[in-house]
Amino acid sequence: MATFFTAAGRRLHLAALLVACLLSILPGRAHAAAGPFESANRAYEQGRFSEAKIGYEKLVEAGEWSANLFYNLGNADHRLGAPGRAILDYERALALDPAHLEARANLEVLRQLTGAKRRAPLWQDKFLGWPAGDAWVAGGAAAGWIAIFGLALLFTAKRGEKTALWMVTTASLVTCAYLVAVLWWQHQDSTTAIVVAQSTEARLQPADSAGLAETLPAGSRVQILRERGEWLYCMLPGQKPGWIARPAIERVRLSAS
Repeated sequence: MATFFTAAGRRLHLAALLVACLLSILPGRAHAAAGPFESANRAYEQGRFSEAKIGYEKLVEAGEWSANLFYNLGNADHRLGAPGRAILDYERALALDPAHLEARANLEVLRQLTGAKRRAPLWQDKFLGWPAGDAWVAGGAAAGWIAIFGLALLFTAKRGEKTALWMVTTASLVTCAYLVAVLWWQHQDSTTAIVVAQSTEARLQPADSAGLAETLPAGSRVQILRERGEWLYCMLPGQKPGWIARPAIERVRLSAS
């Protein structure tokens, strides 16, 4: 009984923490769609969560993306009893702004409340899991050009200058290789998807009658490997492949189109 009350108390604490985070929503950055965004915020504050959700989703469809928009949409989806969609929204907020503390806090709490599954962390997550943006692309390109010029100069440099050139060229090559690896690892996130259904069953074959590969609660993370009609072949949190019906999951990263 003591164990039961300890676990139950912990779940109540997590729920209270999440509710506290949901008591306030965040304003958006100044942009052309500030009016509709503020209207959706007012609807949320007045408890009209369905109306707020519709307003936020119109902004998403219009391409007016921001971390705060997805964070507020996540709060609305949670209020409407859709934890899988809320987790997807928080993930999208963090994809735009990895430093969004409110989205990260709500995401972690909601994952624990739903029992959402995700794969165990890999060493690449620690060493290559930096948020790679335009600055990383520019840095990688700059390091690559420095390495190219350094290699070219080595053929004409004097003996006393070659040591310094080798050091600069080697450092540039290592930096370029690392930044390329970070960008490549980030590209893998383009295949990340979240279970938005209350729960779903991954199958061994693309058919409802096929054997069960893994049961996935709402908010579970998978990697899409390939598509076949209404089925998606995914790497599951248990690190084995399985087929998931298309309506049950959605990609974290949206297409600009």
